[in-house]
Amino acid sequence: VDDFSRFTWVFFLQDKSEAQGIVKKFIKRAQNEYELKIKNMRSDNGSKFRNTNIEEFLDEEGIKHEFFTPYTPQQNGIVERKNRTLIEATRTMLDEYKTPDIFWAEAINTACRAINRLYLHKYLGKTPYKIITGNKPKVHYFRVFGCKCFILNKKTKSSKFAPKVDEEFLLGYGTNEHAYRVFNKTTGCVEIMVDVTFDESNGSQVEQVNKSFVDQEEHPNVSIMRMGLGEVRPREVEDQAPVEDNNNQPPSSTRVEPPSSRHPQDQSQDKGDDQIHRGLI
Repeated sequence: VDDFSRFTWVFFLQDKSEAQGIVKKFIKRAQNEYELKIKNMRSDNGSKFRNTNIEEFLDEEGIKHEFFTPYTPQQNGIVERKNRTLIEATRTMLDEYKTPDIFWAEAINTACRAINRLYLHKYLGKTPYKIITGNKPKVHYFRVFGCKCFILNKKTKSSKFAPKVDEEFLLGYGTNEHAYRVFNKTTGCVEIMVDVTFDESNGSQVEQVNKSFVDQEEHPNVSIMRMGLGEVRPREVEDQAPVEDNNNQPPSSTRVEPPSSRHPQDQSQDKGDDQIHRGLI
């Protein structure tokens, strides 16, 4: 969590030993993309953060490492409260369309993306995305997590009367691409698609997948490791004029264009923002 803007990043680990590599990669990329120097990092006394490898790396980067007292989470209240906010939002999102709990990582990633673009800073009155990038966030492409959707099946048909679309449900948004992450019920895979038609009218009524799939301990085609260290600097696509039908209803599908090669430049912020202490908590 960025101490100044409250912008949040989340990463998913299969083992605590991966935390060291994630911290090093994130600090290097954040400092490079934002052209700002991280002055200090605050964390708990866990061995995943308090070890020789991390300390040596922080010393080389000139970053001060602060710890809070064991069993005193209120000393790091910003992160602790953000953790609870993400968990509460994830629980609600999974329940809306009865999405299986195995997709908890997808739900947390989506909740974090929405919070960064919708919640206002308590004192600055702006969203974390606006503060850290200087650009107004775009949320026109947001859809309800877990809702039913359909994609065109471009594979060779086995019959002339075979269905042309596959039924899926939404799992979030791409990390390194402007597209949707959807679960294909036909193939049992998580796919990244652009042309998707959504049906958000049937929430909290039916199960998304069969119980036999949920009971499996691990599905070979579902891996949270696909969401790695990608979106350090958030990017958005340009607005496109929505196409409305004769009844003035919004369209049921959304096209997300790939981003340009140039990152958006930070715009001018409020006077004195650059003098405020920035840190990573």
